[in-house]
Amino acid sequence: MFTIVISAFSGALFGLLMFYITKSFILALITGMVIVLAINFFVGRYFLKKLTELFKLVEKDVRSDKAERAIERLKEGYKYANWQFFVREQINSQIGIILYSKKRMEEALPYLQKGFQKNWLSMAMLATYYYKEKHYDKMKDVMEKAIKNSPKEGFLYSLYAYYLQSINETEKAMEVLTNGNKKVPLDEKLEAALESVKNNKKIKIQNYGNLWLQLNIEKIPQGAKPYHMHLMNQKIRRR
Repeated sequence: MFTIVISAFSGALFGLLMFYITKSFILALITGMVIVLAINFFVGRYFLKKLTELFKLVEKDVRSDKAERAIERLKEGYKYANWQFFVREQINSQIGIILYSKKRMEEALPYLQKGFQKNWLSMAMLATYYYKEKHYDKMKDVMEKAIKNSPKEGFLYSLYAYYLQSINETEKAMEVLTNGNKKVPLDEKLEAALESVKNNKKIKIQNYGNLWLQLNIEKIPQGAKPYHMHLMNQKIRRR
């Protein structure tokens, strides 16, 4: 990453300069560290601002149902990938979400596969794709990663349990929901899912409303509006 290279070079340069002036190794080391941290902070803020502005424009396009324009804007953000960690992955996730929402699953797949693992919605979409294609081992792997990276998102536990229950892995579904209730103890929908499994009833994943519609898990009822607005809630993360 360019930011690391520039900050490391600058830190070393100023550290050597300080050592030349003071002959103090400690002062030189402190100076170098301060320079590295300062450059990382200010450069990071600059690109975070750029990405935030980009995502605001994408949000407007999504609101206006201009999927192609939103995707074009997101791809413009790839130019920042060499400056900040996980930028490319976050953009891939957002493109995958838009394409999947438009039911362009095959186009969405490579973006979702290369997406940001902390974007739980894109991970849920990827797992759903594998589930529909009966690639159950891949579905499990993706769901395990999604839960690990977003342990406070109750929907993921219910979704995973729903898939496990549908392939007759009820005990595993019970285990997932029990763990979920420990992580998110006040989630009523998660509690309802656990009660359903305990009573040998099918989990009502439809209770999640727009999320259920967004994933295209089952046939969407007539008159229901697809859920397009989750993109606005996805925050750029800087590492």
